[in-house]
Amino acid sequence: MTDTAVPESSSVLSSWRPPPRPEWVQRLNDEGDVMEIRGIVPLDENSLLASAREATGLDDFGAEDWHEPFQVYVRALDTEADLNLMGRLRARQEVLLFLQARLRIEDTYKRHPEIDDEQIVKPLIVTGQGRSGTSFLQNVLSENPENETLRHWEMILPYPPPEKATYRTDPRIEQADKIVRQWTRVAPTLEEMHEFGGDMPFECTIMMSINFTSEAWLGIIGQVPSYAVYMAGHDPDLAMAYHKRVLKFLQWRNPREHWVLKDVFHLSRLPALYRTYPDACVVWAHRDPVRAFASVISMMATMQWVSSDHPLQHGALEYFRDPNVSASRFNDVIDLIEAGALPAGQLCNIQYQDLVRDTMGTLEHIYDFFGIPLTEAGRAGMQRFLTEKPRDNRPPHRYPIPQGDELDAARAAYRRYQDYFNVPSE
Repeated sequence: MTDTAVPESSSVLSSWRPPPRPEWVQRLNDEGDVMEIRGIVPLDENSLLASAREATGLDDFGAEDWHEPFQVYVRALDTEADLNLMGRLRARQEVLLFLQARLRIEDTYKRHPEIDDEQIVKPLIVTGQGRSGTSFLQNVLSENPENETLRHWEMILPYPPPEKATYRTDPRIEQADKIVRQWTRVAPTLEEMHEFGGDMPFECTIMMSINFTSEAWLGIIGQVPSYAVYMAGHDPDLAMAYHKRVLKFLQWRNPREHWVLKDVFHLSRLPALYRTYPDACVVWAHRDPVRAFASVISMMATMQWVSSDHPLQHGALEYFRDPNVSASRFNDVIDLIEAGALPAGQLCNIQYQDLVRDTMGTLEHIYDFFGIPLTEAGRAGMQRFLTEKPRDNRPPHRYPIPQGDELDAARAAYRRYQDYFNVPSE
């Protein structure tokens, strides 16, 4: 995919324009305008829990640490997200998928406590700001036959646990594909911004939604600023502990020699990540934050447009919108590095421009940095992916970039980050 910045004199957010909706979507939402959709498509706690229990025949959600985040989230989703009819239908479907997944995972653990004996060894974890090549990096690394990644289908439909023999032919792939591609059926321009598919590698953010500790994905389903505030004070160790619990579940009957994972929000919980996975190999992809976040805002606004006629209101996804908030996130990690609080030999920094210009050289650098052997089979698999799926095989994503005073303020906010990691401006 190619990003194409479009200079604008006004702010990036105010310059964003919603794409036209397909006629069938607009007609559905128009019908919703004459209905009492909050009663027709309930998002209250009791209704959601009852539906999940009825669908699975189970009632034990496991440890209680998920419950408060769930309560905060669905309350915000119901009252803050300003969802249209399509949005409420999609939101209820997503939440029910996560609740049902949790019930089934916990039931399987009760019947097979040996799952907890699984070992997650030296996972390779990609992080960084959105639109900095992290998805591309996850995709190409997962083409090394010695690696495996999280795929969308196994995170939203994890039961029964994936089996090695049928992992790439499981019928849930097709089912998940239909669910996942609803994003682009409702908002076709998303095809320009991100690739969607049931069998596609995807971020840990989906898996962490099963514990309702994923500000990123849950905030895309609906704008939920009070939930974001709540999550800012939530213990990241609890979130990462459940991350590992689900990873063990998915590995149990489909052994993974080497996990390749990705989540841009892991950057905000690196100490907890290293406590959970002491041998983790983290790759931080760096890109001009002004350019990257302009692209992110365009994508996030479009994804929220899927569910609401008024996306990005009331401080929703502030991290993506306010340079001072996003810069503070980078600066917090720099503070940890300078304090020696992160293992230097387990954090590899790469530049987006290097990844684009010399992809294989950047991959070799990552393997060398962590002392991971890059076999001929691994090199061949990743090179085949680069040959068969070039990065510009989709229409360019066009979006406005800051200008004037807005650009000057953003550059000032990001100065420490860009200087510290020698991140060039684009």
